[in-house]
Amino acid sequence: MDADNRHIPEPDEGSALHRAVEHKSASDVLRAVIDTAQGDTITIGRIIEAFGERAFGFVLILFSLPNCVPAPPGIAGIVGTPVLIFGIQMMLGRHQPWLPGFILRRSVSTATFKRLIDLAEPKMKKLESYCRPRLPRLFGPLGDRVAGFFAVLVALSVLIPFPGTNFPPSIALVIASIAIMEEDGYLLIVGYLIGLAGLAYTATVLGASYHLIRAGLSSWFGI
Repeated sequence: MDADNRHIPEPDEGSALHRAVEHKSASDVLRAVIDTAQGDTITIGRIIEAFGERAFGFVLILFSLPNCVPAPPGIAGIVGTPVLIFGIQMMLGRHQPWLPGFILRRSVSTATFKRLIDLAEPKMKKLESYCRPRLPRLFGPLGDRVAGFFAVLVALSVLIPFPGTNFPPSIALVIASIAIMEEDGYLLIVGYLIGLAGLAYTATVLGASYHLIRAGLSSWFGI
């Protein structure tokens, strides 16, 4: 099989989740993921499988949401890695996401996931109600590559273990992803601006940490 075609398999046409997400908004898709979940955990592969050609937009929202609301410690690393991989793939011009098997098999608690979606859904629906197609020139192949680069920066910020470096960029990526799905250029610009502010904070924290470490090493070891 051609390596470029080894993407996540299309869901069975009879799949309840696949039927539920066709032509639905992002918030409705997230609700469908939980409503059709079976068992105490849900795998990353199961979530992604349902989205088909629209997978990039949905999964960027899905794996950014846990960093937008209070979540258990350690979840940033679980959801940040897929965002990084998806962002790189978008930059390379892929149309469907691919993940290695060991990531697809990772799972999260269904109850935790439901709590996250319960918190995020009202805000997402309110945001979606304002969306409409605007500034179409911001979308297309080049726009997807720019969004991929933005997702990579957000993922790197999320994976940095410092307080506050995951929240603003993740919110910005959710906003930008909704904007891309709705082709709302004004909302896309808002998402990018929020993201740039969050990334600037991350850069400031990294810079300050670097100088503190250098000062500590110099004080203790004369380096």
